[in-house]
Parts: sequence; structure tokens; C-alpha cells
Amino acid sequence: MLIVMMLILTTTALAAVHTRYLNSALRIEQARLRSEQRAGGPVAVLAVACARLESGDPPSSPIEYQYSHNDGIQTLLYRIRYEETVTDRWTVTADIDATGTALSMLPVAF
Repeated sequence: MLIVMMLILTTTALAAVHTRYLNSALRIEQARLRSEQRAGGPVAVLAVACARLESGDPPSSPIEYQYSHNDGIQTLLYRIRYEETVTDRWTVTADIDATGTALSMLPVAF
């Protein structure tokens, strides 16, 4: 009887350890996927928008453009806004906006 009890306790302890290990692995994988989604979406669009500033300044401040971005799974429409805060300093925002179809497309260069 004592041997059976020890076997049950040992099995339960091992199951608890493996459950904790699997939960940790699952949380790490979820964090990695969220990081990849963030890097593949808004951060990539913001990088494109900032790269356009290297070619010159936008024609007016504030000004908004639309940008269509495919992240490999779906295509999303982003609203990119340029606003000059101080001379030669710009604030750039990129937000998902499916209603931004009336805006002009983001130019290749300013």
C-alpha cells in the first residue's frame, strides 16, 4: 500500500512539473507571435513612412496619406499622418484605418 501511495505522489509531482514547463513554453510562444505581428504590421508601416522623410519634407503640415500593407496573411489599409512640430522635426503616426480610401496614396518620395 505504501508503494502505491509513493507511486501516486511521484506521478502527481512529475505531472505538476511538466504542466508548469508546458505553460511556460506556451507563454513564450505567444509572446514571440505577438512580437512578430507587431514587427510585421504597424512597426513596418511606420518604418516605410519614416523612410519617405529621408527623401524630403512633405508638401504641407499636417498631411495624411493611405498605405496598403500586406503582412503575409492579410492586407490592411493604414492612415499615415505627417505633422511638423518644430522646423525640420516631424511627428509621424501610422494607424489602421479601413475608411482611409479617400486619401491619396503615400508617394515613393517627397
